[in-house]
Amino acid sequence: MKKIAAVLVISSLYVFATRLCAQETFREYTLPGIKQYDFVSKVNHRPYRLSIALPMGYSAADTTHYPVMYILDSDPNLPLAALIQWNMTYDGELPNMILVGVGYQAANFMETVPYRTTDYTPSSDPKADSEMTAHHHVPMVSGGAADFLRVLMEEICPLIRRRYKTTSGQGLAGHSFGGLFAAYVLLNHPEAFDRYLISSPSLDWDNKEIKKEEMHYYSAGHRELAARVFVSAGAAEPDSMVPDVQELVAVLGSRKYKGLQLSEKIFDGETHLSVIPFSMSRGLRALYPN
Repeated sequence: MKKIAAVLVISSLYVFATRLCAQETFREYTLPGIKQYDFVSKVNHRPYRLSIALPMGYSAADTTHYPVMYILDSDPNLPLAALIQWNMTYDGELPNMILVGVGYQAANFMETVPYRTTDYTPSSDPKADSEMTAHHHVPMVSGGAADFLRVLMEEICPLIRRRYKTTSGQGLAGHSFGGLFAAYVLLNHPEAFDRYLISSPSLDWDNKEIKKEEMHYYSAGHRELAARVFVSAGAAEPDSMVPDVQELVAVLGSRKYKGLQLSEKIFDGETHLSVIPFSMSRGLRALYPN
């Protein structure tokens, strides 16, 4: 009986230890130092979610202020950007900064596609809307970039300035449609940000609408474009991505805009998605030389 009791005790301890180990080992992991804030815009009535990555050692008690970089497509780009920035800051390659991911109240990235299609496109393209609606099986409506810029400038940026210790400098980073939006802001309201990270921008949108807007900006007599700008793409991206990026860079360079500090990088062997961490790493270094 004593042997049986001992076996039962040992067995019970083993089961308890196994369960305890499982509870302690397998749990949700979140990146430290990232805050989230949900709100519905009064401008366009869309449900946004901000993810804020603070610098290591950030304290409301000291007098240190930080530059801010706004990252479009917060899910998944903000965690990636935060890890890259934290690591490079640790090694002295980048200054400390606040990263603000701008996303939507959605369960996953695919649920954000209708929102970003509207917000990131500078013009309405009914044909593209119809094609994207058929492909994604949800209604797509383009041409909301002007309203989204208002959301950024009237709601999001003031909120971050009120809540956190920021400097006057602020940057904007976007990939794909997000890169298209960043290019739109640069050529319509360049004063909104002083640094632009434009990654694999969809410059073929609506028969190259961005090319027309750059021509309009220059023809209107503008000769100043005071901003640091980094434009990139992957060499293995399909269609006209690389030629379109190179054409934009060539045109901007030929204008000799006063105050424009422009750099470009085409990453060998990288596709439309694999290029994102390379664009983020190289872009942050180009825009924020420490």
